[in-house]
Amino acid sequence: MGAELEERAILGVVRRVLEEVGMEVYTNLLVDGVELDLVALDRQGSRTVVYVVEVKSRPKRKLLEQVLSRVGMSDYVYVALPARYYPFLLEVPPPVGSLAVELDSQIVYEIRKASYLGNGRRLLEKLRSRPLQR
Repeated sequence: MGAELEERAILGVVRRVLEEVGMEVYTNLLVDGVELDLVALDRQGSRTVVYVVEVKSRPKRKLLEQVLSRVGMSDYVYVALPARYYPFLLEVPPPVGSLAVELDSQIVYEIRKASYLGNGRRLLEKLRSRPLQR
């Protein structure tokens, strides 16, 4: 499986899992020149909680730089990689969390929980000005 196909497959598994727990999920959003692989909105409480997930088929040099740049616009930030990169996922630095995705079994494991950042309102304000498509 090529890298792009594997990323799409990972994105699909993470999306399905988040939708199954009741979140609104949007993929490949461009916000202020930054592409967000996946944005999940949890509207179950009195305040919408924003999750941003950066999806890759393998750890890349720029990956941590990318996810750390999402910290200012989210309540929680995660990186999602195939489960074979478990050792890398253990090393993802806080406040970012990490998800291991098993494509064969379609399971997502939370390896490291993300820290609450409280910055999701910034992304919500930017998204209010335009229609979102799932």
